[in-house]
Amino acid sequence: MSSGAFEAGRYASNDGDIYACRAQPESKALVLGSVTNAYPTGAADQKVSAQLTGSTRQIGVTARRVRVRLTATLAGYLPNAVLTVPIFQSAMYDGILPNATGTYLGTAVIFVGRTPESVK
Repeated sequence: MSSGAFEAGRYASNDGDIYACRAQPESKALVLGSVTNAYPTGAADQKVSAQLTGSTRQIGVTARRVRVRLTATLAGYLPNAVLTVPIFQSAMYDGILPNATGTYLGTAVIFVGRTPESVK
């Protein structure tokens, strides 16, 4: 994730519950294997918010995340930087293949790892 503004977003848990979350708009700009990282449809139906960053040991729902490496130059980022981006829907997360390529903010990236959702 990068620094910058946040917006009110939505996160669908593995169980199908929809949580409110505080997301950076550029997280929706991630495309891997031709699938865009979009918010789930529908309104939040949970009383608490999902955490998009932080330890998977914290209490509550911590979002699933992927790590992607920049394979082209993106202003404001180091060359070959590895970025961590929350994935808002499990279908996208589950469908990512090893070495999948895509874009982040219009810049080429390659998938390098994932962190599953955590519920405590």
